[in-house]
Amino acid sequence: MMGPLMTTPTFFEGPEKKLAVVVAPGSPGLRSLGDVAWRTVVEAAGAKILSVLRNERCDAYLLSESSLFVFDDWFLFITCGETALVNAIPEILRLVPEESIAFLMYERKSEHFPERQLTTFSEDAQRLHAILPGRALRLGEEHGRYIQLFHTTQPNAPRSAVPTLEVLMYVIDEDVGAQFTHERSVRSKSTAAQSGIETILPGFETSEHVFEPCGYSCNALKGDEYYTVHVTPGATGSYVSFETNHDFRGRASRFARPIVELFRPRAFDVVTFAPEPEPQLRIPGYLLGDHVVDQLSGSQLSYFQYSAAPSGSRPARELKL
Repeated sequence: MMGPLMTTPTFFEGPEKKLAVVVAPGSPGLRSLGDVAWRTVVEAAGAKILSVLRNERCDAYLLSESSLFVFDDWFLFITCGETALVNAIPEILRLVPEESIAFLMYERKSEHFPERQLTTFSEDAQRLHAILPGRALRLGEEHGRYIQLFHTTQPNAPRSAVPTLEVLMYVIDEDVGAQFTHERSVRSKSTAAQSGIETILPGFETSEHVFEPCGYSCNALKGDEYYTVHVTPGATGSYVSFETNHDFRGRASRFARPIVELFRPRAFDVVTFAPEPEPQLRIPGYLLGDHVVDQLSGSQLSYFQYSAAPSGSRPARELKL
């Protein structure tokens, strides 16, 4: 017997899709392609460029859905919402010949509402595999929280991009999330400073945007280092991602801990790419679940899945009908 349908509240899909591409030595510098070319790539994925932060090593584009970082020899393209990042591939191949791509990695996190996405990861991976042969992986269990990943497997490929650290947080503290609303942001010149984000990695130049009614993106640069933060603070599916190529090796817990303490999520994942696998992280108040280690083009992939330690019973959350 079916009753009345439960209405779904207004919702934005925070978990991202990510594309990282390294070009072969001797290829034209990617930054020399210019803003117009990268705008075409971004729009092909279903996003728009909001602003650009530049220094001598990188052009960091803040997007309507996440970020694009362009260095001379590699780029990182992140989108969220209902974008189709894979649709940018034809535009990228018009700018970067297939033979110039030394390494490609495409990452897609499990969505809250996958039925709203234009494609599935399997479709995306098959499309990429038809152009550049590779392998597909899943980090985490199929019926839980997971990341799916495709990467190329060309022989004699160079090492993938510099070490990176991702912290992906789910169901963040509601009071913390309230800081990343348009109403709250007009009271402060810098949300990054007010929230404490700038203290995680000090000395970076930042570019940020607070969306209406809520949501937040921040790009930061210092030399050839970057970090990026994206916050989806809605009551349904709140989510935060943090990523950096700052050298965290041997100190991943030191960098992940203040990020987690800032947003106080119910659960979080950590993903690292480095020459050596990362040892277990220790974050007080959280228990390690799944732990995956694999190899990608000379780098070691480490994936950690954490959940808040039980703190006694709590009441059920009442749903709107």
